[in-house]
Amino acid sequence: MCSHRNGTSNVEPRNLYTPPIMPFRDQASERRRPDAPIEVELGVQSVSQLYADLSGGIVGVFASTFLVFERDTRVELDISIPGRRGIRAVGVVHFVRTSEDEQLPGLGIAFTEMSDDDRAVLMDFATRVRAPMFYDE
Repeated sequence: MCSHRNGTSNVEPRNLYTPPIMPFRDQASERRRPDAPIEVELGVQSVSQLYADLSGGIVGVFASTFLVFERDTRVELDISIPGRRGIRAVGVVHFVRTSEDEQLPGLGIAFTEMSDDDRAVLMDFATRVRAPMFYDE
């Protein structure tokens, strides 16, 4: 490095490392396989939430996700509730909410297959922890 009389250098510092430009990853489209279950986490303040019909029966779930499916698409669900065992269910997409709707994105999924034991766990969650939203077709 060469110095001038005033103590400054005439060599400009160089950035020796330029980080690579990382492409945008759409993790929602990077699912392991097309039929992989959608993971739904339910909790006291989760974005995902159960839906009930007007009689109070649990009929579905709003799954907070960036995944987009066509209406009436069959999907498998892995539902987790803190402190409980996991729940497996099958449902069909009733509505899709994208991030362009100025709301949190997700899928409204109506349950079509679920064991009685799993349904009882969801009812207990809805009674003790967080009441479901009502959904009327």
